[in-house]
Amino acid sequence: MKIKDYYIKTKNVIEENRKSIYVYSLIFTLAFSIFNRILGIVKESVWHETISIYYFILAIIRGILIRYIYKSNTKEKEILIYRFIKILLVILNTLLIFPIVLLIMNKRVVEMTLISSIVVALYVTIKTSVTITQFVKKRKEENILFRELRSINMMDVIVSILTLTNTLIAVNSTEFDIGMYYLTIAVSIVGYTVNIFLLTRLRER
Repeated sequence: MKIKDYYIKTKNVIEENRKSIYVYSLIFTLAFSIFNRILGIVKESVWHETISIYYFILAIIRGILIRYIYKSNTKEKEILIYRFIKILLVILNTLLIFPIVLLIMNKRVVEMTLISSIVVALYVTIKTSVTITQFVKKRKEENILFRELRSINMMDVIVSILTLTNTLIAVNSTEFDIGMYYLTIAVSIVGYTVNIFLLTRLRER
């Protein structure tokens, strides 16, 4: 099968099962939050505790959107939900400052197992592949709640990449490395900037 044919087939499968994928994505996000919570307890890592809270709130936001996306809403109610979610996203991105500051201050766990990195890498890979496919497929989506959910999925990918970066640094570095430190700062700043850009691009029309 050619790559193009495989890509088209994948897009069709995602489109036909979009609601189920959104629900599975919600469950996956919640599971990732629990995973980081466990790491926070085991490794006594404040960084993983803050990321756990971030993903838990993200799961709640996703749940609210999924609940109303497939209901018959008036235009006024749709806009109200959209604005409410946007406020929650502003709060969520404000909370994201805390784990980023912890990374920049090097207040993170410095030793992690290969299994942890594999779990994070798996989360990033699955999220990225599904999100990008949906983003390209539905870039002209007219429903504002769908557009909002699509942007949230992209934000999820950005933060998960930040989490993966921290995990890989922790796995491959047992002591302070100035090169890794600058890499952490660069990834954190770029990731947060992209998230804010996605948030500011959210429009009701």
